[in-house]
Amino acid sequence: MIEIPRSAPGSVACGRSGLPLLAICPNGHRRAVPFRRLRTSETDRTPLYGRPFKCRACGGVEVTLFAIGSQAELDEIQGAIAGPPQAARAPTTHPPPDPDKGLL
Repeated sequence: MIEIPRSAPGSVACGRSGLPLLAICPNGHRRAVPFRRLRTSETDRTPLYGRPFKCRACGGVEVTLFAIGSQAELDEIQGAIAGPPQAARAPTTHPPPDPDKGLL
């Protein structure tokens, strides 16, 4: 990953085969930002950090952006963001059992 400088124009995100950017907030929350949401072009000179980035977990607006170099690196990052695999749970319409049902 390569940290994107604060003064970088929007065009720095172009020409990267559509790979997302990685946004990391000061609290360590990570999120992939899809390329299409950046709305940039090859001629875009507006500041990349001028766009409204916001951490979904804590609401912080101070994020650091990183360029993801390859699909393999993206797969590794997405695996780390998702965390360890969870056991599958089927949806149900039944209410959870009441542990105090038999008590007086």
